[in-house]
Amino acid sequence: MGQKVCMRISLLYIQQNKTKNAESFEDHFLRKLNKNMDITVKGITLKKKFKSKKEQIEYESKSLKEKIGKQSYICFDKAGQKMSSNEFSENLYKSNEKVYLVVGGAFGLSQEIKDQASQVISFSDMEFSHEVFRVMLIEQIYRAYCIFNNHPYHQN
Repeated sequence: MGQKVCMRISLLYIQQNKTKNAESFEDHFLRKLNKNMDITVKGITLKKKFKSKKEQIEYESKSLKEKIGKQSYICFDKAGQKMSSNEFSENLYKSNEKVYLVVGGAFGLSQEIKDQASQVISFSDMEFSHEVFRVMLIEQIYRAYCIFNNHPYHQN
C-alpha cells in the first residue's frame, strides 16, 4: 500500500431533504473511509423561510463561514475547475492538514464563499440533486484514498 497519511476531512453541506437511498450509499462509503481516515459529514439545516434567493444564499454563506472559521476550504460549483479522479486525489493529499469541503444549497454558493475558497471544483456542467452530488463526492473521496494508496478499487 501507499504512504500512511492521517487524512482529516470535514464535508459541510447545506441540508436538503435526505432520502434513505442516498443515505445508504453515503453510509457504505463512509464506513470504508472511517477505517482509514478521519471524515465527518455535517449538514447545516436551514430553520427559517427566506424572502428571496439572495437572502437564502447570504444566510447559508454566513452559516458555512461560522463552521469553517479561518480554515481554508475547497468548494464545488459547476463553474469551477474540472479535474480527473487522479488530480482530485493529488489535491486532497497534497497536505496533511484538515481539508474542508463545502457544498452549497439549492441556489448554489455565494460569490464571496467561492472567492475565498482555496479552490473551486466542478464535477460537471450538469446539475445534480444534492443527495446525488453528496454521494458522488463521498465516492470520489474514497476513490482518492484508493488512488493514493494504490488500492485496486480505482482501475486506471
